[in-house]
Amino acid sequence: MAYIRPLKTGNFRADIRMKGIIKNKTFPSIQLAEDWATALEQNINGIPLMDNVQLLALTDDNIEVMGGNDLFMKLGVDLFSIRNAAKLEVINQLSKKELLQLAPHQIENMGGAKLFTQAGKRIRYKTFREVCGEYLAQWKKKDYTNQLLRVNYWCAVYGDHIMTDIDIFDIRDQVDLMLNEGQRPTTINRKKAVLSSVFKYALSRGYIDENVVRNVVIDNDSKHRDRVLGNDERARLLTACQSSQWDKLYLLVLMALTTGARKSELLGLRWNNINFKDGATRLGDTKNGSSRTLTFPPIVMAEFKRHQEIGNGLIFESDRKPGTSKDIRKSWATALKMAGISDKDILNDGGSIKVEKFTFHCLRHGFCSALSDAGKELSTIAELAGHKSIQTTMRYIHQGKAQKKQIVDELAQAFNL
Repeated sequence: MAYIRPLKTGNFRADIRMKGIIKNKTFPSIQLAEDWATALEQNINGIPLMDNVQLLALTDDNIEVMGGNDLFMKLGVDLFSIRNAAKLEVINQLSKKELLQLAPHQIENMGGAKLFTQAGKRIRYKTFREVCGEYLAQWKKKDYTNQLLRVNYWCAVYGDHIMTDIDIFDIRDQVDLMLNEGQRPTTINRKKAVLSSVFKYALSRGYIDENVVRNVVIDNDSKHRDRVLGNDERARLLTACQSSQWDKLYLLVLMALTTGARKSELLGLRWNNINFKDGATRLGDTKNGSSRTLTFPPIVMAEFKRHQEIGNGLIFESDRKPGTSKDIRKSWATALKMAGISDKDILNDGGSIKVEKFTFHCLRHGFCSALSDAGKELSTIAELAGHKSIQTTMRYIHQGKAQKKQIVDELAQAFNL
């Protein structure tokens, strides 16, 4: 039924309620409202009576004038299926395996992803950007911000590509481009690791058959630093730290030497984290996602008490930016210089490394190596250092020629050689 009523604005509103269809529209005159209502009533009655030949003859403009696709659907007429009946018949004959093996251009030639979805068929039509959205939505690990930045980098490259359309040649070309731009292999490898994670996720969801990123190898120009200080070097470094203009450098370096904790873990500690009774602290949010306890020797506790504050402030707080950790780079570099320890690689004439540079992270190597030299088991060292795997711990252990010779000599004696 059609109802026409005047509005306070001077316009006229036509309301239609027929066969479950409810529509209304406002017009400047009663005649226009009546004409629209009459035409719509006729279409509501006439559309269900049209045969396929008549329906296929309709143009998009005809359909819009008659009330649009929405009206046809409400009246039980699926124009999309009728127009694509032949293609749907072909699609319905495909096996599940054949559907998953379709290339993007084949899907497009057969009617596009919408048609396959309409037929209730599962195909691989996800774009790289869509998969990245799913990947980030399920990200539960730390460092989401950096992960997002690296994902966005690859989205700018492959965003609208269908996942199955990205091959090893595409990735290799992009890697070569980054190398030509002067990006270091270490930087590229970090970006590639994120790309590989996205492909690994896509593989787990069945969007692709292979993680092709794993087959792209980049020569890494970095090596794991295993520089360990000798006794004399260690003594000189500690003396230099005690003379530092920053009065807490000595405490920080002592903590690193005796606990093997990462710089970020130490700089993030607050005064209320320290248990002065037990001489320990609990790290609840570490790099590998698990917690562990740091136990401090008496010399460290004595330094703690010398600087002790009340409250939850950062132990190593910046004097320029309250609430943030201290930037130790200048103080650390000065201490190394005073101790006669190079913070740059010293090279031979041929370009090989004569003396490896010493970094703050090398203190962690020294901690692991000292425990190894003392005969501690790898599992114990891994637990104290906060490593998830023994393989990681083995990278940190450094033994000099003397220790290696002693081990070999002891083995020979055990074999009565």
